[in-house]
Amino acid sequence: MSMHQECGKAFRFFTKLVVLFTILLIWWGAATTTKQAGMAFPDWPLSAGSVNPDGWLSYMIPFLEHSHRLLGKWVGILVLVLFAWSYVRSWRSLLEVVGIVLVLATVFGIFIAFGAEREDAARKQLFLWVALATSLVPVGWLIWCWTSRGWSLVQKLCATALLMVTTQAIFGGVRVTEISNAFAVVHGCFAQAFFCLLILIVMVAGKDWVRPSSRIGMPKTSITLVSLVYAQLIIAASMRHFHRYGLVDTGVLTTQGELIPEFDNPVIVLMFLHKLMAVVILSFTAVLFVMVERSRGEETLLGSRYVYLLVGAVAVQIILGISVIMTGKNFWITNFHVLNGLAILAFSFAFAVKSRRGALHLKLANS
Repeated sequence: MSMHQECGKAFRFFTKLVVLFTILLIWWGAATTTKQAGMAFPDWPLSAGSVNPDGWLSYMIPFLEHSHRLLGKWVGILVLVLFAWSYVRSWRSLLEVVGIVLVLATVFGIFIAFGAEREDAARKQLFLWVALATSLVPVGWLIWCWTSRGWSLVQKLCATALLMVTTQAIFGGVRVTEISNAFAVVHGCFAQAFFCLLILIVMVAGKDWVRPSSRIGMPKTSITLVSLVYAQLIIAASMRHFHRYGLVDTGVLTTQGELIPEFDNPVIVLMFLHKLMAVVILSFTAVLFVMVERSRGEETLLGSRYVYLLVGAVAVQIILGISVIMTGKNFWITNFHVLNGLAILAFSFAFAVKSRRGALHLKLANS
């Protein structure tokens, strides 16, 4: 069965629905971080020992954290449905899905036991090693499916998404149980990678994926752009999680009153790098825009509409970033700054996929 025989209209709609809920989840996570609500409950996956803790709808902090957890569970269910939809064609394949879910649940449960152990260090270490060893089973299954089975690309990507959403939940849980800012950063950045994977699934499942294109892409340039944007997101996540109270500096063009500050404070270094990367990305997208405009008459550049969207999003992001500084990290402005950063990642990633796909088509046509 070919890839596009299995990707009907309903399936394509569902992939977009999963992306929309994931955007909501990431934005909600950003709001949780902005309000410093990530540690509203010291336990996980329950909240204060309950699926429905008392008073969580009445106060902002527990509301943000508990609803973020509920949204995460919902996205996990949607991704499971997505994989099952792409793969199940018989009772045998259904049993395989049930089996891998049970394995993932086992891994998840052992990590829960690891996080819940607070008294015996040796026992906690044992739980960690058992969890890591058990997690090799689904990872090995995924590698086998990619390399040795006749799966379509959609099926492979959906299986990867299932493992990634489980891993993301574990990162979030370990962040809580271990009270770890490092895992908070990993949790935030891994969410962006998971989001990119979902975008790729939407594109691969689309009707135009297998159609060859005669237009020229810019694969190296677009990959460089994605790398710059993702590096900026890592810097931003590190800055937000390692300095939660206000802003470490209120300069727009300067940091500690200097264009290049003293590098004696890690948070100051992060803020300086964040501003520097903003200038780099702005300059890069401006050059990209000029290249698109020059090729416009020939209509040769693949994915140019993403470049236009990207330029607009980067301009808005600069304005939002300045506004965050000028308002002292206003809650809504900060959250939309994070959300718009996600849009920049989406546009740059989609442009990179289009460019890379176009280059492959061109190479095959010339071979």
